[in-house]
Amino acid sequence: MGIRAAGCTDVGCVRKHNEDSFLSDPGLGLFVVADGLGGHAAGEVASQIVVETVARFVGETLEKDRTWPVEYDPTLSYDGNRLKVAMLLSDQAIAEDIRRNPERETMGSTVVAGLFHGPKVTLAHVGDSRAYVLGPEGIRQVTRDHSWVAEQVANGILTASEARVHPFRNVITQALGNGGELDVELQDLELSKSERLLLCSDGLSGMIGDKQIWDIVEQSRDLQHAVESLITVAREHGGEDNITAVLVGWEAEES
Repeated sequence: MGIRAAGCTDVGCVRKHNEDSFLSDPGLGLFVVADGLGGHAAGEVASQIVVETVARFVGETLEKDRTWPVEYDPTLSYDGNRLKVAMLLSDQAIAEDIRRNPERETMGSTVVAGLFHGPKVTLAHVGDSRAYVLGPEGIRQVTRDHSWVAEQVANGILTASEARVHPFRNVITQALGNGGELDVELQDLELSKSERLLLCSDGLSGMIGDKQIWDIVEQSRDLQHAVESLITVAREHGGEDNITAVLVGWEAEES
């Protein structure tokens, strides 16, 4: 038994540069998708800072006997603390880079990360990069977008279908590096052997509906084929943004 995973990123059909970054590390049990903001170089720098900072801190905290850079939260699991602190450190690292490079003052990044311990996974996210769980019975989004349209849907002002095409659909309310108080959203899940975790940037979720995402994964021969097919279809639907997908399974079937 163990973790199987695949990841892929693509510039899409409109943008000139890919500002997404991702990490797929079954050894650490860590999977991250970061969507950079702020234009060429700045967005790419921000998302890479996030991936590198999260990976470094998670690697440094494999053993529990260590000094924490911020107060340990006893209401969270150990892995919840690891991811929350990793996000806070990423936020600080982007801010420090901006201080050294004022021309990058508008840069930031969304992030969604999953940290596995056996079939149990702790999720953390900031922004509108998403996590889905896909299984034989369908697909469900397990993160809540930190975005203006998501707030309007939650308040009953917009429907989900209206939100998908709203001109403000890309306006996010939380991002790493943008200053202010950061609200890292955390949750713990457990995957069955028949379920998959999908982490993706909004370049995928904004181009393909949930049902089609599920259909593509179900019809793919293996995880790598699935993420490549997701990106191909997102491009066929316009590819308006950079597209990144990481698909993870616990004891996935042989290809």
